[in-house]
Amino acid sequence: MESHLRSHHATNNKLPAISYELQAMKLLITGGAGFIGSNLAEELSRENQVTIIDDLSSGRMENIQHVLNSGNVTFIQGSITDLPLLQDALKGAAFVFHQAALASVSRSVEDPLLCHEGNATGTLNVLIAARDNQVKKVVCASSCALYGDSPVLPKREDMLPEPQSPYAVTKLAGEHYCHVFSSVYGLPTICLRYFNVYGPRQRPDMGFHKFIQAALQDRPIVVYGDGEQTRDFTYVADAVEANWLALGPRA
Repeated sequence: MESHLRSHHATNNKLPAISYELQAMKLLITGGAGFIGSNLAEELSRENQVTIIDDLSSGRMENIQHVLNSGNVTFIQGSITDLPLLQDALKGAAFVFHQAALASVSRSVEDPLLCHEGNATGTLNVLIAARDNQVKKVVCASSCALYGDSPVLPKREDMLPEPQSPYAVTKLAGEHYCHVFSSVYGLPTICLRYFNVYGPRQRPDMGFHKFIQAALQDRPIVVYGDGEQTRDFTYVADAVEANWLALGPRA
């Protein structure tokens, strides 16, 4: 069911050659005006018709304006909590890349119900619409937050999840929904557990962005704790490649 994504070095924005072709298909990206979603739309729209759904609560039009001008991308402003909207948007779609989420641990703590509606209920809506429209596969964005504070390294997919926030709980619920829709309804799904994705169009409130900007501007860098802690970081082009490869065979 799940596939976690560890970081590795990337020297440019170009993706390596993919072992199969995705051409002339209709693809749908939820949250496609956001950080990862917009990078995904940029790559996939080169040879496919892409529909983006985004409510612009955190996504930005400037992230996708250049791809909208290509003629291969359709933008729908709306929420994944709107099931009728999803049902209509997914007509004729071959694959779904589900990136939309309330992706803030702090906001999930402040408003757990809003986080649940956007992440858990929203994911359920995407799966229902994908099932009803006979989509070939759903690639769902999950999170390394599922592992909680476990000190065990490296992380493994067979480790017991230990979510420490409402956000992490909603991502775990989404994974379980994906598994159930695969086993009960025969809808192929896969979940990618992202590890601290960074790169072009990342949100300015992200810790990685703040850290780098402070270094570039010769400002004091705030370090919490003893400074000995480490993290995995995943370049956004690697996350896009993982989504692409997660489709597997097209047939």
